[in-house]
Amino acid sequence: MTRVTFGRVFRAGVRPARALLAAAVAFPLVAVLVSYAGPYLTIPVVVVLGIAGIVAITYFAGAAFGVPVALASFLAFDWYYLDSTHPAGRTSVTDMAEAALYLVLATAIGEVVAVAQSREVASEAMRGVLVGEQTALRRVAMLVARNAPPAEVFAAVAAAIGGILHADIALVARYETDATATTVARWRRVPGLLQVPANYPLGGNDVSTLVFRSRRPSRLDDYSQAASSIGVAAQDAGVRSAVGTPIIVDQRLWGVAIAASTRGAPFPADAEDRIREFTELLASSIANTESRAELTASRARIVAAADETRRRLDRDLHNGVQQRIISLALGMANAESETPPELSKLKAELSDMRKGLKELADDLRELARGIHPAILSEGGLEPALRGLIRRSVVPVQGDIRIDGRLPKAVEVAAYYVVSEALANVVKHARASVAKVCVKHSDGTLALSIRDNGVGGADPARGSGLIGLEDRVKALGGTIAVMSPSGCGTELSVTLPMSQH
Repeated sequence: MTRVTFGRVFRAGVRPARALLAAAVAFPLVAVLVSYAGPYLTIPVVVVLGIAGIVAITYFAGAAFGVPVALASFLAFDWYYLDSTHPAGRTSVTDMAEAALYLVLATAIGEVVAVAQSREVASEAMRGVLVGEQTALRRVAMLVARNAPPAEVFAAVAAAIGGILHADIALVARYETDATATTVARWRRVPGLLQVPANYPLGGNDVSTLVFRSRRPSRLDDYSQAASSIGVAAQDAGVRSAVGTPIIVDQRLWGVAIAASTRGAPFPADAEDRIREFTELLASSIANTESRAELTASRARIVAAADETRRRLDRDLHNGVQQRIISLALGMANAESETPPELSKLKAELSDMRKGLKELADDLRELARGIHPAILSEGGLEPALRGLIRRSVVPVQGDIRIDGRLPKAVEVAAYYVVSEALANVVKHARASVAKVCVKHSDGTLALSIRDNGVGGADPARGSGLIGLEDRVKALGGTIAVMSPSGCGTELSVTLPMSQH
């Protein structure tokens, strides 16, 4: 649409020139005709000839030029032929000069109108370009604002750059530490044009290398001078010129956005600035993605450290304190059995102490199970969850479908999600029954814990669900709580296994 509009601007400038040339040729012919054929130029003939001339001028120059000429022609007709002081006949030099003056004025008026029209058309074309560019910017900005996947943002930027610059090829590439560039998005006006490799070396004379060396926008208006593997590939594809702008993320050079054309004319002088607006949005998206990745990695490190601490405590309790208590209990049992019957009071005290040590060992075992259940490490998630269901105070219906062992981090996270959810059911829900559904399919573990309690659970009020969010999101999972008042609570969690 923009090219057609600029074509109109071009034609609007050419038409007045054609009209001036036609007038310069036609005026002497008309003057000779009037001078020597005056007796035959009756009013109907003059009107017909005048209308034909005006139609011709309007056809070649447009209405904006033809209308002023028509008005001037009718004024001249009225002046020379309709007024009694100007009868039809042979004209004088003065009359011809006055007619020429009318023609010059009409031409000048038409030229002014044509220039104004061409400027208006050019202004409309520029507004169309700006509207298209702002629309593309807004589309990319919306993707960045909603944290769209990086691949989607890269593709949108490449398509936008190619569209606004009328390029034939546009791409986004990331610079690597080994002096290569990796293509992360590509756009082509004609499918199959220039098969850009996924990774190509830097060096030589091409836009990617120029931007990498200077950290500034660069261009090649004559790509026959490109001397590199990607440059030769571009030449073979017919690329004639290219322009690129660096992508700067947190003051470091991340990559480059490039537009290339197979046409002979170079890109406009402001092409770098127009690309820069998109690369700034792209840099924001990359920075946000990296920040989220760092947050996820930090969460994963914290959760992993906490799990390791739990395992170490469980191991220390089981191999240290618990074993010593059991040894003491056995020693107390031996002492009790060897105590003479006449020392019944001492024997009773030893029996009470032995029972107390046994209860302490049982409590310690439960504490160790809460810290890190041994059955989870030894038998896997399914038996560990069935153990939780059996020990629950509130009756629980279990629907657990797991095929074999899962990644350790996933098993630990799933166990604590179910454990915490059932603990909340007992403490807060006032429910008569709960249901635990666990399903492993398509590389994802889905958990659902529902109860028929009072509902109204709010993680922000410290219901025990806050800590689960970090654990789940550290694994790239999702967690959601639905708890309408009076309708029970449902906790839904998905855990991907492809990352572990």
